[in-house]
Amino acid sequence: MTTTIDKLYKNYPLYRELFHQQLLVALAPNRFVAAICSRRAGKTTVVAVKALQELLNYPNSIGYYLALTDKSVESILMPIIRPLVMKYKIPCKINSDEVIFDNGSKLLIGGANHINKIESFRGLKLRFCIIDEAASFRDEILDYLIDEIIGPALSDLQGQLMLVGTPASHCSGMFYDVTTKNEGNSWSVHRWTSLDNPFMAEVALKERQHFLNRKQCDESNPKYRREYLGEWCQDSDSKLVKHFQLVDKPIYVKDDWRTVIGIDFGFNDKTVISVIGWRYNNPIAYVLETVGLQYAGTSKIAAELQRVKQQYNPISVVGDPAGSSKIIMQEFSEKYKIHMESAQKTNKAHYIEILDDALLNGDLKICNNNKELVEELKVLVWNEDRSREREGQACDFFDATLYSYRAARAFLEKVPIPSKPKTGDDIAREMEQMLIDRHTQPEDDAIFQTIIDNF
Repeated sequence: MTTTIDKLYKNYPLYRELFHQQLLVALAPNRFVAAICSRRAGKTTVVAVKALQELLNYPNSIGYYLALTDKSVESILMPIIRPLVMKYKIPCKINSDEVIFDNGSKLLIGGANHINKIESFRGLKLRFCIIDEAASFRDEILDYLIDEIIGPALSDLQGQLMLVGTPASHCSGMFYDVTTKNEGNSWSVHRWTSLDNPFMAEVALKERQHFLNRKQCDESNPKYRREYLGEWCQDSDSKLVKHFQLVDKPIYVKDDWRTVIGIDFGFNDKTVISVIGWRYNNPIAYVLETVGLQYAGTSKIAAELQRVKQQYNPISVVGDPAGSSKIIMQEFSEKYKIHMESAQKTNKAHYIEILDDALLNGDLKICNNNKELVEELKVLVWNEDRSREREGQACDFFDATLYSYRAARAFLEKVPIPSKPKTGDDIAREMEQMLIDRHTQPEDDAIFQTIIDNF
C-alpha cells in the first residue's frame, strides 16, 4: 500500500534528505517562512534541497539564494549543492553565481555585498527567495532588499520568501522581529537545534558539554543559548560598546570650545560626518553632532562639510583614506578648499576598546540628538576574532565617531585646569546671585530688598 510519504518522495525525491523539522519547513504553505536554529542544525541543507527541488518541478522558473557575502555563499551553500546534484544526477550546470537547469530554470546565487548585481534582479519574476544568515544583515539593506527588490519580484508568481539563520547577540532587526513577534501571524516560524538533527545529535551533545566545561559556565551562558539552543540572548561581553551616557547638547560657544571632525565615506551606504568637541581646559568630550548623507555626491558632501566647518571651526578634519576616498579627499582639497588628513585606521580593535572605556568612564558623552549613532551603538557586536564589528552590521556613524575621537585624543586636555582662588568680592557676588535666583514671589520684595541693603 502506497503511503502519503511515499507519494511525497515520488514527486519530491530530494525531500528524502530531510528529517522531520526540515521537512516541515520545506512543505510550509505560507508565502513568508522563517527558520531560526542552533549551529549545525541543518538549516542550509533544507534550503538547498528546497531550491533544487522547486526548480526541477517548475521548469523555466527562477529562484534566488542570498547570503551575506560571495565568500559565505561559496563556503555555506555550494558544498551542499554539489553533492546533491551528483547524487540525484540532476541535469544542470553549476557556475560561481548560478545553477542552470536543463529544463530552463535557474538558481541565482549571490552575496548582499554586490548591491549593483542585486539591483539587476528588479525585472525578474521569482518563484522563491531564500535569505541565509538573516541575523547578520544590516537592517537598512534587508529592508531595502525585501521592500524594493525581492518583494515586487515575488509578487507575480506569489513566490515564497524564506529567512533562515542563527540568533545574534544584538537582538534587533527584521529577523529578530519576525522570529519573536510575528510567530503565528503572517510568518510561519520554525525552530530546532542540532539535537533534532539525527546526523549530528550524538556529536552535538558532546559539543555542548565540551563548551560548558571549557567556559566553566552553565546553560544560562548567552553564547551557549544562541549557538547551541538557538535562542535570542543579549551578551554585553560581545558588544563593541557596553555603556554610554546620553546628555543634552551643551551650550556651544565657538570661542570657548575646540572640535575635531571625522568623516566615513560611503558608496553603497551613507557618508557620515561626526563632530566631537570639548571646552577649553576641560578633558570631558562630547559627540556634538553626527550627520548621515545617503548616496551623496561630492558636491552635497562638500556643502555639508562647509556648513559644519563654519559652525564648529575644527582644529582638525580627518577622513577615511580607503580606496577611492583618497581621490575624493584630494578633490575636496583642490575644488572646495576643504583639507582633510587621513584618519587613523590601524589597530581598530584597540581603539574601539579605548572608545568604549571613555564612554564607560564618562570621558566621552553622547548628545541625545545623535539618534542614528545611538541605534548603532545598541546593536554593534564583535566578530569572531574580536578584530572589528561583525560583518554586515551598519557602522557608518560609529566609524566616523571613532575617527574623530582618535584624532581628538591628540588635543584633549588631560586634567581640568583649576580656576583662580575666589576673593571676598567673588563670594559676595555669588551670594547675591543665589538670593536673586531664589527670589520668585512678588510679596517677598520688601524682605528681599532688606537683605540686599544690609548685605
